[in-house]
Amino acid sequence: MNASTTYQLQSNDADVARRLRAWLDGSELHWPGQFTLDITVAEGHDLPADEREVYWQPSVRIQSGSPHDHVRVEWEEHPAIAIVHATEPRATLWLSPAAAANVEDGDRGFLLVVLLFILRRLGWYHVHAAALTDPRGRGWLIAGNSNCGKSTTTALLATRGWAVGTDDIGFVTQDVAEAESRIAVMSFRSYIALRPGGYALLGAPGGAPLERRNKRGFSVEELGGIWTARVVPSIIAFPRIGERTSMERATPRAALAEIVKWSSWVLYENLRSQENLDVLGKLAAQSQCYHLTLGPDLFENPDLLENLIP
Repeated sequence: MNASTTYQLQSNDADVARRLRAWLDGSELHWPGQFTLDITVAEGHDLPADEREVYWQPSVRIQSGSPHDHVRVEWEEHPAIAIVHATEPRATLWLSPAAAANVEDGDRGFLLVVLLFILRRLGWYHVHAAALTDPRGRGWLIAGNSNCGKSTTTALLATRGWAVGTDDIGFVTQDVAEAESRIAVMSFRSYIALRPGGYALLGAPGGAPLERRNKRGFSVEELGGIWTARVVPSIIAFPRIGERTSMERATPRAALAEIVKWSSWVLYENLRSQENLDVLGKLAAQSQCYHLTLGPDLFENPDLLENLIP
């Protein structure tokens, strides 16, 4: 990757352009190539209606496939539409004045979805997972849904000096920087966001209120950890909540099915689907994969997770 490669962002609204650049730059992603966002803020738009099947994500509608080649992303909360080019890493966005005024509200919904489709065109594939490196130098990917303990566990491990890339927004890609060409996870830098229960378990002071999400956000450094832009996993864990912390080896078939599940964007359009699946298969093959049960004993012995695998 060339860290000097960047994006082009054009808008008729200077304030929106400034805020979106702050969001993109704040991610600290080392972009895999050039991409373009062309943004218009206006009361109305002349984009045609789209009759294709709708794929729903929280607060957004996604349409892809024939008879059109582009991907259409529509924001429901505040009227906005993005048209992502069929093959090239560029998108045209229309924002209503309401969407422009609340553009930060779309950072984890509308805007992130648009970014996911753009980065697919550059060979990066989203995975809903935490990415960390333990004190022994082993890369971990903890992949699961929003209620499985990823963020609370990530925050706890940060207090133990683990290097943390992300608690839930990562991009898997063939890592040309690796001599053995292994799969790496590139980290989208953001707050580790904890619900009230996770915040209470962690017992750490500070954090910033994330009122829209009813959570509290912590930087990795605030918790005593180190942020890392890139993690090369050798351990993948699929967590669930239980009474005691334990790890059970996952079969290769189960591991691949789980990884595909948490990189579900492979299902939304045909473009690069095979490449996406190939990367996920290599990721599973390079890693030890486990079903992870997270229990309250982990908070009594925070080094337990690291020591469960020799």
